[in-house]
Amino acid sequence: MLATHEQPLKTHVVTSDERMAGVPAVLRYRSDDPFAVRLAFLDVDPGADGEGEGDGEIVDGIEWVFARDLLTDGLHTPTGEGDVRVWPFGPGDLMIELRSGASTALVITPQAAVRLFLCHIYAIVPAGAEPGYLNLDRELARLVGHG
Repeated sequence: MLATHEQPLKTHVVTSDERMAGVPAVLRYRSDDPFAVRLAFLDVDPGADGEGEGDGEIVDGIEWVFARDLLTDGLHTPTGEGDVRVWPFGPGDLMIELRSGASTALVITPQAAVRLFLCHIYAIVPAGAEPGYLNLDRELARLVGHG
């Protein structure tokens, strides 16, 4: 049976051109993808005409997918290689560095929210139990374009 969990995040995002306070984001987890977490940044839908006439619905913007172990380890020590790196920042925050090509974004969020998220998702799929939640037939079909 599929189990999911979402945790809203308060974030500050720093890019090479600007600093944005209060960027709405959410951490997501699905038991059928037990090794991964998703960090989605949210936008307000301006409506079909793009003129701000929308209903103000919150919609997904950019989503990053990375290992839940990376998030777990990053609470205690700098970790990660490549596009995603995570480390403790200050007395109670967590820094998540996201790279895409020549662009980098630094995401600062409270450790408490991340810890709460991790408690929930490890209750859904305990550490070491991930292989029992994988549907290898479905994943292989998806990889070869039949799913």
